[in-house]
Amino acid sequence: MKRYAIRTGIGLFLLLNFQLLTLAQELPFTKEFYFGVKDGLVFSRVKFKPNVEQNLFTGNTAGFLLRMISEPHVGIQLEFNYLQKGWEEKPLTGSTQSYVHKINYFEIPVMTHANLGNKAFRVTLNLGPSVAFLLSDSQGMNPASPGIPASPDIPYWGKPIDSTVDFLFTGGMGAEYHFKHMGSISLDARVFYSLTNLYDSKKYGYDPSQTNGVQVTFAYIYRLNPVKKSVARSTKRPIVTVKKME
Repeated sequence: MKRYAIRTGIGLFLLLNFQLLTLAQELPFTKEFYFGVKDGLVFSRVKFKPNVEQNLFTGNTAGFLLRMISEPHVGIQLEFNYLQKGWEEKPLTGSTQSYVHKINYFEIPVMTHANLGNKAFRVTLNLGPSVAFLLSDSQGMNPASPGIPASPDIPYWGKPIDSTVDFLFTGGMGAEYHFKHMGSISLDARVFYSLTNLYDSKKYGYDPSQTNGVQVTFAYIYRLNPVKKSVARSTKRPIVTVKKME
């Protein structure tokens, strides 16, 4: 079911890009190059099997983006982000503490970018793969305690995750407002689904153990190449005066 949903999303997005390219082939267009900085929140959890009861984990994300719009309404967007994911488990029976695991990554999404709208206001769509490299891995209890209690039912408590590289599928939509001389502001919401297991199923018995969630970010984006002013061509014909022959 998961693979079917991902393939369907990719197919629909590629179809949209093809239609935009077809409609824009005869329009005059100048390539657009952008640089932006972004900051926001990440709401995530981990899909475990056998299931683990969890609360939504809230993390942070920040980074910068490079965007090239090579055709009207269609281009590519490359990002370099700090991404914090994780999960918080509900307290075990007889306990008042929750187990919390934070995972920090350096993430590089490479996404197809599409936009709809006029020069000032645009609706944006971003979809593509992402690779994330592990920066740090920490865990503890909430409320905080000196250590993590041993639990025979939870074998990964107190153990680091096994995967240091994470491959994700991410996509979402947002809105941008472009000022005449001050760049643009953007609000973006996207979902992500990890294709990599956090733990080795042979060691801990959980398959899958994959992160998924939502990112909500605010960005300031600046156009690197200036907008060329269109030069109006005169369509009036010169007036020719004809003198009569005397």
